[in-house]
Amino acid sequence: MSVLPVIVIFGLSFPPIFFEIIVSLLLFWLVRRVLSPIGLYDFVWHPALFNTALYCCLFYLVSRLFV
Repeated sequence: MSVLPVIVIFGLSFPPIFFEIIVSLLLFWLVRRVLSPIGLYDFVWHPALFNTALYCCLFYLVSRLFV
């Protein structure tokens, strides 16, 4: 028996963080699709850095919700 929790789906073992990453990626995609037409990226100095920070913040929030 393993000490770390593992989720098994169709015989494949996934760590719980895998699902947190998937949920945060979906949220990131949704937030980005909402912010892009608004024109927020016109005020952002470095869009790639902003996207990275946004994803990190969303991943932190999702990981806090799963705990």
